[in-house]
Amino acid sequence: MDADLRLNICRLVAGIVVTDEDLDPREDAFIDRMLVSFGIPISERNTIFPIVDGSEAAAAMAALPEGPKQEALKLLLDAACVDGKVVEEERVYLHSVGSAIGIPAGEMDRRITARLTAD
Repeated sequence: MDADLRLNICRLVAGIVVTDEDLDPREDAFIDRMLVSFGIPISERNTIFPIVDGSEAAAAMAALPEGPKQEALKLLLDAACVDGKVVEEERVYLHSVGSAIGIPAGEMDRRITARLTAD
Protein backbone atom coordinates (compact mmCIF):
# COMPACT_ATOMS: atom_id res chain seq x y z
CA MET A 1 0.00 0.00 0.00
CA ASP A 2 1.51 3.33 -1.02
CA ALA A 3 1.94 6.31 1.31
CA ASP A 4 -0.98 8.30 -0.12
CA LEU A 5 -3.35 5.37 0.31
CA ARG A 6 -2.22 4.83 3.92
CA LEU A 7 -2.68 8.54 4.62
CA ASN A 8 -6.18 8.54 3.10
CA ILE A 9 -7.24 5.60 5.27
CA CYS A 10 -5.83 7.31 8.36
CA ARG A 11 -7.86 10.42 7.52
CA LEU A 12 -11.02 8.34 7.20
CA VAL A 13 -10.44 6.79 10.61
CA ALA A 14 -9.47 10.06 12.26
CA GLY A 15 -12.71 11.50 10.90
CA ILE A 16 -14.87 8.98 12.69
CA VAL A 17 -13.29 9.43 16.11
CA VAL A 18 -13.87 13.18 16.08
CA THR A 19 -17.43 13.17 14.71
CA ASP A 20 -18.90 13.62 18.18
CA GLU A 21 -16.30 16.26 19.13
CA ASP A 22 -15.28 14.14 22.13
CA LEU A 23 -11.94 12.39 21.62
CA ASP A 24 -11.89 9.60 24.19
CA PRO A 25 -8.38 8.61 25.36
CA ARG A 26 -8.99 5.10 23.91
CA GLU A 27 -9.81 6.65 20.53
CA ASP A 28 -6.71 8.83 20.75
CA ALA A 29 -4.54 5.79 21.52
CA PHE A 30 -6.19 3.88 18.66
CA ILE A 31 -5.18 6.66 16.24
CA ASP A 32 -1.58 6.51 17.51
CA ARG A 33 -1.45 2.71 17.08
CA MET A 34 -2.93 2.99 13.59
CA LEU A 35 -0.40 5.63 12.56
CA VAL A 36 2.48 3.47 13.75
CA SER A 37 1.07 0.39 11.99
CA PHE A 38 0.86 2.42 8.75
CA GLY A 39 4.44 3.62 9.13
CA ILE A 40 3.51 7.19 10.02
CA PRO A 41 5.43 8.50 13.05
CA ILE A 42 3.20 9.79 15.84
CA SER A 43 5.25 12.99 15.71
CA GLU A 44 3.79 13.51 12.20
CA ARG A 45 0.20 13.12 13.39
CA ASN A 46 -0.68 16.45 11.78
CA THR A 47 -0.34 14.77 8.36
CA ILE A 48 -3.78 13.18 8.81
CA PHE A 49 -5.37 16.62 8.67
CA PRO A 50 -7.62 17.80 7.26
CA ILE A 51 -9.89 15.17 8.75
CA VAL A 52 -12.76 14.21 6.46
CA ASP A 53 -16.46 14.40 7.29
CA GLY A 54 -19.05 11.73 6.50
CA SER A 55 -19.81 12.79 2.94
CA GLU A 56 -16.13 13.19 2.07
CA ALA A 57 -15.44 9.84 3.74
CA ALA A 58 -18.09 8.14 1.60
CA ALA A 59 -16.49 9.44 -1.59
CA ALA A 60 -12.99 8.54 -0.41
CA MET A 61 -14.12 5.07 0.65
CA ALA A 62 -15.78 4.39 -2.70
CA ALA A 63 -12.56 5.36 -4.48
CA LEU A 64 -10.36 2.92 -2.54
CA PRO A 65 -9.20 -0.32 -4.18
CA GLU A 66 -11.02 -3.40 -2.84
CA GLY A 67 -8.34 -4.72 -0.43
CA PRO A 68 -7.64 -1.36 1.24
CA LYS A 69 -11.40 -0.68 1.25
CA GLN A 70 -11.97 -3.74 3.44
CA GLU A 71 -9.05 -2.82 5.70
CA ALA A 72 -10.41 0.72 6.06
CA LEU A 73 -13.87 -0.60 6.91
CA LYS A 74 -12.42 -2.84 9.64
CA LEU A 75 -10.42 0.08 11.05
CA LEU A 76 -13.47 2.34 10.98
CA LEU A 77 -15.53 -0.20 12.90
CA ASP A 78 -12.71 -0.81 15.38
CA ALA A 79 -12.18 2.93 15.91
CA ALA A 80 -15.88 3.62 16.41
CA CYS A 81 -16.17 0.80 18.94
CA VAL A 82 -12.87 1.20 20.81
CA ASP A 83 -14.49 3.24 23.58
CA GLY A 84 -17.27 0.68 24.07
CA LYS A 85 -20.04 2.70 22.45
CA VAL A 86 -21.06 4.04 19.06
CA VAL A 87 -22.72 7.43 19.27
CA GLU A 88 -25.20 8.66 16.68
CA GLU A 89 -22.61 10.75 14.82
CA GLU A 90 -20.32 7.73 14.46
CA ARG A 91 -23.24 5.56 13.33
CA VAL A 92 -24.19 8.11 10.65
CA TYR A 93 -20.55 8.20 9.47
CA LEU A 94 -20.44 4.38 9.27
CA HIS A 95 -23.77 4.27 7.43
CA SER A 96 -22.46 6.84 4.97
CA VAL A 97 -19.25 4.95 4.15
CA GLY A 98 -21.10 1.65 4.17
CA SER A 99 -23.69 2.91 1.72
CA ALA A 100 -20.92 4.16 -0.56
CA ILE A 101 -19.56 0.62 -0.86
CA GLY A 102 -22.88 -1.19 -1.01
CA ILE A 103 -23.44 -2.11 2.63
CA PRO A 104 -27.04 -1.42 3.71
CA ALA A 105 -27.66 0.37 7.04
CA GLY A 106 -29.10 -2.78 8.63
CA GLU A 107 -26.00 -4.78 7.77
CA MET A 108 -23.77 -2.01 9.09
CA ASP A 109 -25.77 -1.98 12.34
CA ARG A 110 -25.28 -5.75 12.59
CA ARG A 111 -21.52 -5.30 12.13
CA ILE A 112 -21.43 -2.55 14.74
CA THR A 113 -23.28 -4.76 17.25
CA ALA A 114 -21.01 -7.71 16.49
CA ARG A 115 -17.91 -5.57 16.99
CA LEU A 116 -19.21 -4.04 20.23
CA THR A 117 -19.98 -7.46 21.69
CA ALA A 118 -16.80 -9.14 20.45
CA ASP A 119 -14.64 -8.10 23.41
